[in-house]
Amino acid sequence: MNLTFNVCWIEDQASDAFVESVEEAIRANGFDPRIERIATQEEIAEFAHRQEQFYDYELILLDLQLGATKGDEIAKSVRRHFRSTPLLFYSGADEVDLRQLMYKAGIEGVYCIHRRELPNRVRELVGELSPALNRLNSMRGLAAQTVADCDERFRKIIMNAAEDDQRKDEIFASLRDNLVENAENRAEELRKLTTLDELFQQYVPTAALMKEALRIARKAGEGDDEILDLHRSIKKNFYPMLTARRHALAHVVEERTAEGFVVRKQNGEPLTRDDFIGYREEFAIVLRDVTRLHGRLVPQQAD
Repeated sequence: MNLTFNVCWIEDQASDAFVESVEEAIRANGFDPRIERIATQEEIAEFAHRQEQFYDYELILLDLQLGATKGDEIAKSVRRHFRSTPLLFYSGADEVDLRQLMYKAGIEGVYCIHRRELPNRVRELVGELSPALNRLNSMRGLAAQTVADCDERFRKIIMNAAEDDQRKDEIFASLRDNLVENAENRAEELRKLTTLDELFQQYVPTAALMKEALRIARKAGEGDDEILDLHRSIKKNFYPMLTARRHALAHVVEERTAEGFVVRKQNGEPLTRDDFIGYREEFAIVLRDVTRLHGRLVPQQAD
């Protein structure tokens, strides 16, 4: 379960505007695009090996006019190496001519399109390739995974700041006090803890992790507009865009009807595919901000 949609793009001369149009086509389905480019035929086997081991890509795009290589030759190579991944081939030729080329080359199970139609077809394909993500269990899992990813980044921000001996006790006390304040029957047990490691061996809820990470960020961001902007954005968006959505998804039901699966709120109103696309977009906004804040506050070697 992931908010990203990963594409391996075999293309040697796409303009920045063309790449951006394909990224926007992916975002239109609520996913965060991750595109890796291959510029030469020699790289195909290497990327295919990664796909076989890790399944890094949901879609392969291929420009059939890659350098001096004939389109049918490179298409055969890509079809052979990426056996189970959806493939979309394109060029400046008409779609009918591309399909004829694939037929003569004995290549089956690929999508073909004219270059000018690539963004539109990518948008359609991303929606067609991810129908299961519009099921309730998938959206619940995606919300839970996004919260867990944010928790991990908040935790690293806290632990990195606590490496400063002069701040370690202050950070521990701040986080423990926050937990005690909201712990009710566990307050006495928490007061007995003396280190951050001991705290993190307990269950530390997302709200407490975020509050402490943002407190650290606010101090670190004095005079740094980017950190302060991220601080404000996370503080504003985290609950309504992520945790509130997670709570709401826990209290809806999915019904099997003659028209397909219908997800209903407690008041009976249905959640639509567009609602789920919007949820994914919101999850991605929050996770992107938390990831950027983590990147600013935690040195790479300390991560």
